[in-house]
Amino acid sequence: MTAAQLPEEQAAKPLPIDEVLRIAREDAERVYPDLTRFRISLVLESDGWHVEYRLAKPFAAGGGPHYVICPVTGAILSRKYYQ
Repeated sequence: MTAAQLPEEQAAKPLPIDEVLRIAREDAERVYPDLTRFRISLVLESDGWHVEYRLAKPFAAGGGPHYVICPVTGAILSRKYYQ
């Protein structure tokens, strides 16, 4: 299959990683007042970028947001908030 035959979204250039992180951060800041207590992991899977905010102290109570973000459009496909 050539690039001309691929659906437009698949043929489009993916967003830079810093843009994916910006999208997740802006959404997370609306719910979590302080993101400094989290470590961020970012993995590209077949369904999009998985962005997870995990507590830096693993035995602390609570949790952070988890996102699946479209690598081309930047749309948030899935979001979960753990508090």
